Amino acid sequence: MSAQGSSEGGIGPWLDLLVSARHLHGAGGNRRRLFNRFDEIFSAPVDWSLLAWTPRAAGTPRPFRFKKVLLRNWKAFDHADFDLATGVDRPVALIGGNNGNGKTSILEALALGIYGIRAYLDRSRLGAEGGAPGPRRSDYNQTIERAMHRQAFERGDRDMSVTIELDGDDGPFEIERHWYFGDDGSFVEEDEELVLRIGDDRHILSPPADVPSADFAFYEIERRVAPVSMLPFLLFDGEQIRRLAQRELGEQVRFGLESALGVASIKALLEDLSDYARDRGKEVIADGAESMLSSQIDALDAELTATRNELEGVEAELEPLRRRRDEIVRSIGSFGDGTYLERHQDLELRKKLEADLQAARHELLVAGVRLLPFLLIPGALLDEVELALDGAARSKTLTKGDDARMLRELISALERTEPPLPKDVLADLARRTREAWQRSVSASGAGSIAPLHLYLKGHDAGRVHELIEGSRASARGEIDRMTGSIAEIAAAIARMDRQEEQRDRAEKNRTELVLELEDTSQRISDLEGRRRRLDQVAGKQQAQVEPLQAELSRRRGMRRASGHGGTGADAARMAIASLQGSIAVAMPKHYDELAKALTAAYRSLAHKGVVETVAIADDGDVSLLDPSGRNLRDTDASAGENQIFAMALIAAVSGLGGRSLPLVIDTPLGRLDTAHRERVLDYFVRRDSQTILLSQPEEVYGRYYDRIFHRIGSEHHLVYRPESGGLGETVVEKGYFPRQAA
Repeated sequence: MSAQGSSEGGIGPWLDLLVSARHLHGAGGNRRRLFNRFDEIFSAPVDWSLLAWTPRAAGTPRPFRFKKVLLRNWKAFDHADFDLATGVDRPVALIGGNNGNGKTSILEALALGIYGIRAYLDRSRLGAEGGAPGPRRSDYNQTIERAMHRQAFERGDRDMSVTIELDGDDGPFEIERHWYFGDDGSFVEEDEELVLRIGDDRHILSPPADVPSADFAFYEIERRVAPVSMLPFLLFDGEQIRRLAQRELGEQVRFGLESALGVASIKALLEDLSDYARDRGKEVIADGAESMLSSQIDALDAELTATRNELEGVEAELEPLRRRRDEIVRSIGSFGDGTYLERHQDLELRKKLEADLQAARHELLVAGVRLLPFLLIPGALLDEVELALDGAARSKTLTKGDDARMLRELISALERTEPPLPKDVLADLARRTREAWQRSVSASGAGSIAPLHLYLKGHDAGRVHELIEGSRASARGEIDRMTGSIAEIAAAIARMDRQEEQRDRAEKNRTELVLELEDTSQRISDLEGRRRRLDQVAGKQQAQVEPLQAELSRRRGMRRASGHGGTGADAARMAIASLQGSIAVAMPKHYDELAKALTAAYRSLAHKGVVETVAIADDGDVSLLDPSGRNLRDTDASAGENQIFAMALIAAVSGLGGRSLPLVIDTPLGRLDTAHRERVLDYFVRRDSQTILLSQPEEVYGRYYDRIFHRIGSEHHLVYRPESGGLGETVVEKGYFPRQAA
């Protein structure tokens, strides 16, 4: 009989029995009930080596909506009633509150109200790093004690409650959780009460007689809501997004997919099965050969485990070194001092600028000789010179040449006229002509000008006047233009000098980084060599174990065939090996679906639009590809871009398999710029599933509020009311902030 998982449900019936046994009978404290149930399951005539785990993300979390949340004596709330029912066309619930007014308290109430201590203990909820100590149950007790509303406790109340009403495919589902306290304010787990109700008549769900109520309730909650591993993708705040964004992208993706597929639950089952196999293996009565084979296998397994642990240690050392090496390579590449050709072009440009500067200075010198006097001579003096030259240019005397010569020529011409004049008449005419000529010259004013500019003849005075007038007008503009050109060339040379200084500093930094890169690369090389040697050792050890395991299996098979019956320990070991193989095979198969969902979410959220595709390799490594196929992971991303990737991952994981889970987001926009804020708001309000935004007034207001108003189906805001001498309390009022449209 096969134990292979069915394709319809994603989890085979036999694996379903094992998972149910773990949920219903617990994995802590006295585990006899769990191990006894494993005995019953493994007694079936099943080939456990064929057990397979084929997860289907959409089959685990079932779509639902938050309808109501009631808080009583919870932190700052004496009593709070949130009506979160939203229509299909208005799936957004908006809860506003200033810092310290209780938004995070609502998020915590939802997490602990739904899952109780499981939410607190689940490492994925806190984003704990591997190997770090997890939270303790006693810490949960202290958290609950601190959550009790102080004023209510002081007036005599000794209980606190959270009631959450959901609408799912199966109809209404209500979770009511109470915590009871002693008179000293202490709380223990036994003082926690959980009631589940279903249907319109709120029928109370009761566990079977032989099943603990807490385990039964947790099983029902995970079945009807979502596995606790999905909590980071159901309820999250800005700080949680920041922590997720700080992880390497591949680590984020693996964490997200494991959460969605419930790998953590299967791994926890594997731990229980290992404990069960060890426990039941002590009871197996076998012959000496089997005992010896088991001892040999155990010894080799211990050596193999030690080798693998050492390998993990090497990998842990390698990872930060590789990251540092990549950072150094990016830093060296970012210096950008250019190629030899670029440096040569810079040198040629500098020579040209220096030549241009010398030519400009020479041009200024020549122009200064020609034009500077016109800027240095007082303006009044130049005005007088121009006036005199203008008069000289207009003078008839200067225009017609030498006056005495012309007068003589005129009188001589009179003497040659026909018929000749008598001498006395000619003498009288010459006298009269000289007198008229003299009077004409005196009237023209040439007498006062001629002594100043007798060296100018003909039209020379006019040309000199034009030259002085033009030079005087253009001197200031030409010299300003030349000095401006010289300043620009000098500034360009200064910029090149500064660039050269930066190159020199970069070269010094580059030298230091190159030395660090050489040292880091050598350490990586040494560790990789050590890893290869350990891989070879592990391979040899595995090769030694496999034939021994085959022989042991053959002997046990013969013993079972002879009527001695198989043991639960053998079946558990086969189930463990099969499930481990299934996990290794299943994860890569779902990376493609996640990559498509992640690409769509990231492109909707990021405002730059340079990422065309998010690609995920079989090992979970992430590439951000532009339209040309270049991996943009080689460039440094800003903190905002890393946060956008984390938010895109949350959105993609919550919607794997088709229909999305609701999202409850506390302060999601505070760290984002305007462009990213608008795209994030647009993305979340476009979702068909419910989105609950816990917002500060500085996040969703004015045009941001107007942007999503048409999708809002429920509005509340939190108001803090101080008390004289006390802590005060937070009350819930209908509607968003009164100034939301400001």
